[in-house]
Amino acid sequence: MAKHSRITSLQSLFKRSQLAMFALTFSICTIIFIVISTYTMNTYAKQSLNILAEALSERIQPAMVFNDRITIQQILNNYTTQYSIRSILVLDPSKHEIANSRQVAKSFQNTQSILDHLFFQQPIQIAIRHNQQYYGSIVVYGSSQSLLDFFFKILIGLCLAIILILFALLWSVRSTYQYLMRSIHPLVSTAREISEFKAYQLRLPHSNIKELQQLNEVFNELLDKIQASTQKLRAENDVLAHQALHDQLTQLPNRHYFYQTLLASFDQSPKTTSALFFIDNNNFKEINDQYGHLAGDAVLQEMAKRLQNSLRQDDFIARLGGDEFAILIRNVTKTEHLTKISENLLKCCEQPLHFDQHQIYFSFSIGIASTEQAHSPEDLITAADSAMYKAKTLQQGWYFSLR
Repeated sequence: MAKHSRITSLQSLFKRSQLAMFALTFSICTIIFIVISTYTMNTYAKQSLNILAEALSERIQPAMVFNDRITIQQILNNYTTQYSIRSILVLDPSKHEIANSRQVAKSFQNTQSILDHLFFQQPIQIAIRHNQQYYGSIVVYGSSQSLLDFFFKILIGLCLAIILILFALLWSVRSTYQYLMRSIHPLVSTAREISEFKAYQLRLPHSNIKELQQLNEVFNELLDKIQASTQKLRAENDVLAHQALHDQLTQLPNRHYFYQTLLASFDQSPKTTSALFFIDNNNFKEINDQYGHLAGDAVLQEMAKRLQNSLRQDDFIARLGGDEFAILIRNVTKTEHLTKISENLLKCCEQPLHFDQHQIYFSFSIGIASTEQAHSPEDLITAADSAMYKAKTLQQGWYFSLR
């Protein structure tokens, strides 16, 4: 089985990409800043050391002339205490040391020693003269203490900057993620509704994000095609369903539809009294023989139309086949009403049909049966059929089965 790749959220992708970009940018900027700052501070420190050495030589010149070693030592101690100087040596004209002073060791001595070795390995040596006479020299070793303090300040500043940038980064990622979610949520909810309820008439809403809007347009075009295909399929299914349940000639419900409706009337609750009318044309064969089958079809169509127009909206009429029709009269309260309905139906065939310059007269017989005398749909059909054949022998044209 193929393994699915791990699902990752947009929020985690944003965080990782932003953190990676932040780390790369911050590292490059930090390195460049440290290099430039170190170079600048080193240059500044060496220049400052030269100035201090010149000033120191001027200050101790009188003491050297008068060989005042106590004053020389005090001056050296003041300089190593107040300024970034590692050590100072005072040499006489014979290069013998007459005084020295060293900076008091502070914290991070090992680090400072490394920096001293890198930046202040070579001392500054200045000769002390007065009236063109050489009295000795001073040797000054610079200290990286100021650079170390500067690095620590940079480190503290970088830590604060990292914290602020991380907070800003998290806020930016969260804001961007929430904005995307607000843009994506309507698309997801609409797509889910389309999937669950087959609501192909819905469309994805407009998005202010260009890429999402392009996706919406493509998806909506697909929905247009699906909706058109679905509507066409439904229309074809409706046509097929109508053809399956209706007679093609008269467009009335067919035998199958009639049996479905009749069975449903027996299954309904509470039960109501209904009556079944079986109708059969009396002279259909003669019409076909005399006027042709097209005339026979026209008679059936006219007969269906007149019968349907003579019924109530709730009554059900169907063509069973050939020249036989069936009518289901619902909610019968009095049997006397059935007589009036039968007589009214028989009147609809009194006028002839005008077909191809011929006047065609037709008539039919009606057999009636009630659900009160029937225990099943088969009983009702048998009773109505028998009543119809009985009606053919009667002058009134209808017969009500009481069995």
